[in-house]
Amino acid sequence: MNLRTVLVAFTVWALIGQGRSAPLPEAKLTPPTQNFPVITGDDAEFNGEQGTDTVSGHAKWKGKWKTNDLLLTADKIIYDTRKDVLIAEGNVTMTSTDERLLADRLEYHRKDGSLVVNSIRIGKFPIYIEGTSAIGNFELISIKDATVSYTDPGEWKPSIRAKEIIYSPGHYIRTIDAFLGLAGSKLIPITTLRQDLTQAIAANYFSFELGYRSSLGAIVDVGFDVPVYTGFKVGANLGLYSARGIMFGPSGSYASEQGNNEYSGFLKTGFIHDYGNRKVDILGKPIEANRGYAQWQHHEQIGEDIALNADINWWKDSEIIRDFNQKEFYPIQTPDSTLEATYSGENYFASAFMRLNPNTFEDVIQRLPEIRFDMLPTAIGSGVYERLNSSIASLRDTPPKGATLASNRADVFYQLSRPINPTSYFNFTPVVGTRLTEYMDTQGAIKKGSYLRALGEVGFDSQLRSSGIFDFNSPLWDINGIRHLFTPTLSYRFVPDDSSSDKYIPLIDRRTYMTYLQPIEIGDLRTVDQIPHENTFRLGLNNTIQTRDTQYGSRDLATINIVGDFYNNSRSNEVGHSNLHSYVTLTPARWIEIDSQQIFSPTDFRIREFDGGIKLKSGDKWSLQLASDFVRHENNDYLARVTYRFNEQFEAIGLLEYGARQHMFNQRAISVVQILANTWRLEYRITDNDGPSREGHFNFQFLVEAVRF
Repeated sequence: MNLRTVLVAFTVWALIGQGRSAPLPEAKLTPPTQNFPVITGDDAEFNGEQGTDTVSGHAKWKGKWKTNDLLLTADKIIYDTRKDVLIAEGNVTMTSTDERLLADRLEYHRKDGSLVVNSIRIGKFPIYIEGTSAIGNFELISIKDATVSYTDPGEWKPSIRAKEIIYSPGHYIRTIDAFLGLAGSKLIPITTLRQDLTQAIAANYFSFELGYRSSLGAIVDVGFDVPVYTGFKVGANLGLYSARGIMFGPSGSYASEQGNNEYSGFLKTGFIHDYGNRKVDILGKPIEANRGYAQWQHHEQIGEDIALNADINWWKDSEIIRDFNQKEFYPIQTPDSTLEATYSGENYFASAFMRLNPNTFEDVIQRLPEIRFDMLPTAIGSGVYERLNSSIASLRDTPPKGATLASNRADVFYQLSRPINPTSYFNFTPVVGTRLTEYMDTQGAIKKGSYLRALGEVGFDSQLRSSGIFDFNSPLWDINGIRHLFTPTLSYRFVPDDSSSDKYIPLIDRRTYMTYLQPIEIGDLRTVDQIPHENTFRLGLNNTIQTRDTQYGSRDLATINIVGDFYNNSRSNEVGHSNLHSYVTLTPARWIEIDSQQIFSPTDFRIREFDGGIKLKSGDKWSLQLASDFVRHENNDYLARVTYRFNEQFEAIGLLEYGARQHMFNQRAISVVQILANTWRLEYRITDNDGPSREGHFNFQFLVEAVRF
């Protein structure tokens, strides 16, 4: 027996003897050298033959590994003095900084910080892992027969079962021979998975739809994307439609973020041999049986200066998304395909932009490509600012019905401005500018050949700021004083007539029907091939009404903006003035919101367009929304939407849409939304439509979406 063993035995004997005369709150083994661990607990025992120190009853040890503080607690902790190993048994908990490990039994090797664990539970929100055994350390640990749960284990919680999981706390998880399922079940094999824990875990692993639509029949639609590598998911979409056939297509998504460099994107496809009633497309042509679509989006940031974006949409026919995926169709009803790269300088942007037309049913102005340089207004001395926009573009317009238009175009706009501020409330800025545009290799113009168009402009922009304060109070509406901000604006532009150039220019970037006023600044016009002669004043009256906010600053009660043009030259369809455009937003209280947009004709005193709505709400308990969409001779729809939240799990939504021109209800729908296990969003939806509709008269849908997985 060596001297160390004698000293430890003597210390234990002394503590036991002392405990007979005066009880201690806990036992402590303190060997005589600092290299020995200090273990505390209710009882202590030393075994000289085996060379073990044992502390039981609320046993605790504090230590350090590298820069991490360690805390080990258990029913019993055994220290093997010969191997320099701590053995913890019963209700074992080991904490390293913000990482926590639970186990039935644990061996901790103090020399290298390695662990040998039985029945392990480890993780940090939102990832938790269970396994039968594990070896490793708090930087990298291998867990056998493991289950990974998102948020916390539960009956409906998503999980991954794997033969082995490699876990690097705060860095990544990698699986071997894994299955995706619920509550530890094995549903979908995913073999190898790698999840970067430094990135947010996306909620698009799984989607499910079950229902019936009179145009499609019974519906079963399943989509899943499962991780196969860090930030990279691969999956598929499968739809079964009893009246149409089977739609299938691969899918995937990806994302990564490293400092100022990041990218993300997804691919979604679907293909079907449709044997149902396909009707006709937007051109009136019968739709073929073989149908499909593909969608790819990519967003990337390289450093602080370079951005790359891609959005490619291929539709075999104009109705493929409307027929099979209404949720994605209504926000964007015409596909667009673009590629763009942008470099952001200190006071300029350089970009390359392409607009493609992979579809045969729509009219798209293609840019193949357009390269631009845009310099922001920059001071050049004596209070003068310069602005420069330039571009080179290859344009092509090949409509399904009509002649092809094409041109190679170089365009430069240069402007000088000089703000004048005689007072703090008045600003006057004279401007002078020119726009040079050269057309080459034209097709579709009245006369062939190259042409250089030169346009000039002179004018000014001005605004007058004023305000008034009124002592008005209303406890009912939570109004504490009124402040009225009134800012009239007046702009003028003169652009000489250049109608002689019309016969040389193919009208590709041309004017189309719009319900809002176009810019009068020729440098802001995108209708480059059809810039109008201007001798125009634009008057705007901007009003903002505010009150003091009880929490901080001020609160807007109303904004009322009115704008209109006055012409000093006649136009073909207007005499002396434009329509008046007004934008009104009213929020007199936190529980009510009113907004509207109107276009009014002073000539015949008629409303040309009115879009507006009112929304009443009581926190997140219930809301009622009434809206209208009116365009004379085009559209006249009314909408009512009500939501009521019963509790944190259930919410009801009612929708009623009436078409006044058709004298019918375009849609009646009621939905019940359920949040299950704080992870899944379930929606039960019944929809009824009047009149002819591609979507069918009666629809029932049961939707499942992963909202937190």
